[in-house]
Amino acid sequence: MTKGTRIRRGLTVLALSGGALAAACANPMDPTEAGYTGPAILFSPIANTSVYLMTPEGQKLHEWTTEFAPGYSVYLLPDGNLLRATSLSERPFSTFQGTNGGRVEMLDWDSRVVWRFDYATEQGQQHHDVFWMPNNGHVLMVAWERRTGAEALAAGRAPDTIPPEDELWVDKIVEVDPATDRILWEWRTWDHLVPPGASPADHPGLIDPNYIRVPGVDWTHANAVFYNAALDQVVLSVRNFSEVWVIDHSTTTAEAAGHTGGRLGRGGDLVYRWGNPQAYGVDAPQQLFGQHNPSWIANGLPGAGNLLVFDNGDANVRPYSTVVEIATPLQADGSYSYDPESGYGPPAPASRYVADPPTSFFAPVISGAQRLASGNTLVTDGPAGRFFEVTPGGQTVWSHVVTDTAGGTGYLVFRATRYEADYAGLAGRTLRPQGEMRIPVPPPQSAGVRSNRY
Repeated sequence: MTKGTRIRRGLTVLALSGGALAAACANPMDPTEAGYTGPAILFSPIANTSVYLMTPEGQKLHEWTTEFAPGYSVYLLPDGNLLRATSLSERPFSTFQGTNGGRVEMLDWDSRVVWRFDYATEQGQQHHDVFWMPNNGHVLMVAWERRTGAEALAAGRAPDTIPPEDELWVDKIVEVDPATDRILWEWRTWDHLVPPGASPADHPGLIDPNYIRVPGVDWTHANAVFYNAALDQVVLSVRNFSEVWVIDHSTTTAEAAGHTGGRLGRGGDLVYRWGNPQAYGVDAPQQLFGQHNPSWIANGLPGAGNLLVFDNGDANVRPYSTVVEIATPLQADGSYSYDPESGYGPPAPASRYVADPPTSFFAPVISGAQRLASGNTLVTDGPAGRFFEVTPGGQTVWSHVVTDTAGGTGYLVFRATRYEADYAGLAGRTLRPQGEMRIPVPPPQSAGVRSNRY
């Protein structure tokens, strides 16, 4: 079912507590070394097999060259390795449903593969996003599994909603240990469906098999995963539900498949969801529209503990994008308060970035947002290949558009991430600006690709 390639060229699997990670990230580069000492922006154009670091001013700092097309997400780890999802040329799930991935790998600073793990079979396939867990060095993967039309009918799905392909792609989360290539934990959407004949409003911790916003085999279409080590919880972005789901990771795999067990006693049932109360039968306003990149804001940053989400918008309902900050109704025991009448709170975001005028900014697919130490937010306009930083008041501090060597633009970027000069993953690296950041002109069919499935 899985294939791991153990390539030990300097791979260090870190097992850091939250405090230890914070300490590790505070080690600055030697100030006596000559070179650039400002923040660095990491990004990976979808039409390109390289990964880049640049200055906010658009100066190239570093490039990782790779063999395969990106599977979208990419991260610089505290040990200096690059974690990257990649898209295999041969994979069992169709290429027409957004990214297909199938492989996760780590590269050292010189682009050498130090770990590689394939997850691309008929039983499951990695797609879109991965996430490195700071407490144990494991890697979370978003993955599809295939369910037949007969299974969907038995689970209560209405017969007239079964796709012509007579199957559904349903999301799950898989945790793998790079040190052993073992899968240690799994959570499946399919294990937490509203029972046939039951009301979704009576089961807010379960998923309605008949909630269908986008027809087709890719039913749920998760596009991002993030882990909170302090809470031992995972947040999953489910684009086709316009919701973020929070799951208790303290469960065993067996408990995650059921409805009891774990720190909160609810097994793998959703412990929190936000964005679209109608998805679980509550008549309250929809807040998110095809969102991406939910993340808990880290301790020490403005808004710490809140969720930050890039809210893409909808061409027919709300044709503009925003960034929202959600003050979740977290309780002392790690659970979330719930009101049967209004659903999970809050009724509105704690803050929201909206362009002026709102319709001047519309990124219908991919994209992301990151809270910075200054209180500003780094925003990725994915379809345009544009990164910009905004203040809490909505003022743009700087902006950069990915440009090729011929002056072309419009290159899709899943998301960009900023790393400060004192980030542990940059320790010991002498970064020198190498001129204006320009990517090679990719093949014509690769540039400017558009899809409503990302």
